Formats: sequence, C-alpha cells, structure tokens
Amino acid sequence: MKVIIFFLFSFIGIQITNDKLDEKNGFDNYIFGTSPMAYNNLVFEIEEDQTKLYSCSNITTKISGVEFEYIRITFYKDKLCAIAIQTRNATGTNLLKFLTEKYGKPKVSKIGYEWVGNKVQLTFESFNSGKDAMASFSNKVIFDSKK
Repeated sequence: MKVIIFFLFSFIGIQITNDKLDEKNGFDNYIFGTSPMAYNNLVFEIEEDQTKLYSCSNITTKISGVEFEYIRITFYKDKLCAIAIQTRNATGTNLLKFLTEKYGKPKVSKIGYEWVGNKVQLTFESFNSGKDAMASFSNKVIFDSKK
C-alpha cells in the first residue's frame, strides 16, 4: 500500500511540474510564440531556412547567485521556439537550484536533467567539472511544426 501511495504522489508531483513549465511557456520575459519584434535587445547571429538565432545584447535576467555567459533565443517562422542560457563563474549549481525550486524535481537524463511538460521541455547540462551549466527551454508544439 505504501508503494502505491508513493507512486501516486510521485505522479501528482510530476503533473504539477509539467503544468508549471507549460504555464510559464518560456523563460523570464521570453515567451514562446512571440516574434523577434517583441524584443529590443536582440543581436542577429545566423539564419538557416526559416530558423533564426539571436543573442541577447543586454541580459536583464536576474537570478540570485547566477551569472550568465549568454542567453540565445531561436525563432522558427518568426515564432520564439527555443531559449538557451549558459552560466559563468561557477554558478551552474545555483541555476539548477533555481530551476528545481521553480519547476520541481527533474528527471535524470543522459545529458543531465530534464523537466517535460505537455508543451514545453527544459534540459539542464553541467560542464566545466560541474561548475557551470547550460539550460535549454523548447516549445515542443513549434518544434513539431518544423517536421
């Protein structure tokens, strides 16, 4: 009976996490589905077919104890579909702590950790001996439309 209750609570916890990730539908003020025109701090990087990658020239995102190397955002058919953030100065563990507090306990994946919602997926990967990290948010609905 205890095992059944544990799995029930685990499943409920996963649902809450998924809902939180889907409700946010992006990261900070970067919202999936918006156009590049919604942002004034973008620097164009590359374009391939209908996909464009931009870097953020002025990072205004603030997370306690986290320093950002970059924030890059990708648009497909002028709709924001992916957000990649990378830490610097050994602040990756602080980012993981923030994401866990915000979205719940992640699943362990081949590359690190992941949170999976119905529409949004978030992956977290450490590097530099675990000191820094990259987190990638993607909108599965917009990515699926690329196929």
